This record gives sequence, C-alpha cells and structure tokens, in this order.
Amino acid sequence: MDAWNLEAASGRQESEAVWKRVAKTRAVAARFLGCAAEEVSLLGPTALGLGLVALALDWKTGDEVIFDPLDYPANVYPWKELQRKGVRAVSIQRSPGEPICWENLRSLTGPKTRLVSLATAHYLSGHLPELSVIGSELKKRNILLCLDGIQTLGVLPADFAEADFLAADAHKWMLGPVGAGVLMVRKWAWDRLRPPLLGSWNVVSPDFLAQPEIFFESGGRRYEPGSLNLPGIEGMRASLELLDSIGLPEISGHALALARQVREGARRAGFAVYGGEGENRVITSLVEPSSGWGSIKERMEAAKIRVSWRKEHGGKMLLRVSPHVSNTPEEIGEFLRHLKN
Repeated sequence: MDAWNLEAASGRQESEAVWKRVAKTRAVAARFLGCAAEEVSLLGPTALGLGLVALALDWKTGDEVIFDPLDYPANVYPWKELQRKGVRAVSIQRSPGEPICWENLRSLTGPKTRLVSLATAHYLSGHLPELSVIGSELKKRNILLCLDGIQTLGVLPADFAEADFLAADAHKWMLGPVGAGVLMVRKWAWDRLRPPLLGSWNVVSPDFLAQPEIFFESGGRRYEPGSLNLPGIEGMRASLELLDSIGLPEISGHALALARQVREGARRAGFAVYGGEGENRVITSLVEPSSGWGSIKERMEAAKIRVSWRKEHGGKMLLRVSPHVSNTPEEIGEFLRHLKN
C-alpha cells in the first residue's frame, strides 16, 4: 500500500502494473471463495455488497425474503428495507446463540420466497449454518442464497457451492485494510441481478464517452461502477496472498485448535460459552458473569490482550475471542490466566 501511495504521489495512480495486480487480486480471492475470477467484484464494505444485491434483484410485490433478525445489522437492514417495495421480510425464528439449520428455514419457504440471506458464521456465537444442506434445499426450490462471508472468509473453508451471492470486507479474517472487500456474484445469476449503480467502469464507455445504449462490461467489473479503492485492493491482495501461501487447511486447523483451547480453559475457569457446544467455530464469546467484567477488562487492557466486547440481544456484555493463524497456544494461555477471577 505504501508503494502504491508513493507511485501515485510521484507518478500515476493507475498503470498497467496496477491493473495486473487488480487481476491477481480477483484470482486469489476466487480461490478463497471457490468461484471463477470473473465472478469477483472488488467492492467493500460488506454492507455495500449486501445492499447492492437487495437493490438489484427484480422484486415484485408479494415476494418474500428470509433473513436472520439476530444477525449483524449489515445483513438485517437491507432486507427489512425491502418492505418499502412491497416485499415481505420473513424472520428466522430461533433463540439467541442457537445455530441455524435447515429445520429453521423449511417451514418459512414457499412459492413467494425469492431469496434467503445468512451469515457464514454468526458474529457472536461463531456457529456456522449447515450451508451444504440449506443451499441444496434452496436450489431445489429455485430460491437464491446470499451470504455475509466476513465472519469466516480467510480463516475457515466453507461450502459456497450453492451460494449465488457473497459479500465480505477485508479487515477481519482476511487481515486486510478497512473498506476493501469482495462481492461474489455467480455467472448464472448475472441476468437476475442487474447492476443498480452505473458508471464509466461497469458500462461500456469507449474513450469515456457516454453511449446511446447501456451494455455492461463482462466479469467482475459488471458490479463496479467507478474508480476502485486501489490502495485498499493492494493491501487486500497482499494479505490474501500471504494467507494463501500458508494454506487454508493449515490456517483453519490452527485457529480451531486455539478456539478449543479458549473454550475449554474458560469453562474450567467457570465461564459459560455463548451458544453452548459446537467445535467447528473460531469465534468464541463468553457470557458476562454475575459480578460483571470490571476487573477482568482492566487486566486484559493492562496486558494489551485484544478482545472484543459485544452486547448480545438479551442485553449482557460478551467477551469475544477470535484467534487467528498468527496467535499461539502460549498467548491463549496468557489470556486464560488473566481471565481468572
């Protein structure tokens, strides 16, 4: 990113070398997503990608979209807002911390259901929905599947084979800069998702001259209306290439082992894990004890241990831990020592 800034300040912001690196970014992102490079648009943040999908589908009055009201706001508000267009937003019924399975969705789907939107992992519990089953069942019913992938992309392999759309920002598990991100739109869904944002980058405009008719560029450019966040894309590509060089199976195995260490140690120390059991998750949130987090929070801050303090839907403050490939068992041990009352 510093190299791009220097080149932009002293020479040009855009060059053939830059565009080659943009193409490399699409390719490495596609490997993480399990899709073709032409199905990757370089758009962030996550909310932009999800909002674009919500805006672009040709909804009809009476259509239904199924969403999780307990999800992160970026994957809730776009679907609720569709009610202004006469679309019925159908809430998944589940208890806070409960994982989502096909049984949560089966009775909600019907002939009016156009799309289901889920997170690849819940941002508080870390639970993964059974996407391989859900995606397959939705395909049988010709229902589109949209995913918020920011909670797993870069750390866990996930079954995106049945997904039509996915959006994720780079600043979490991808270890990239804020505001860079990816939007996956499957080629089979291009005709169903007309770009809602238009400009000289995604509409064919030779010599930057507006044309009498609108024809969209092919590939990921189709959903990129204007100038790209080039310094952010440089950083996202570098971080994805680093993760790719380590290997996702190695990253996942390491992070999952550390997450198990967190949960086992926390339970031994008398803390409850939000969402209960479930071993295939790297996000672990601990439930606030009756005495509160006061002294524990002070110790974590004094020791410079980075955790995330998040409110759950019942009102309690959770301590969320998300170990990645750069963390070590010794660091988890230090966290657990500071956790003890």
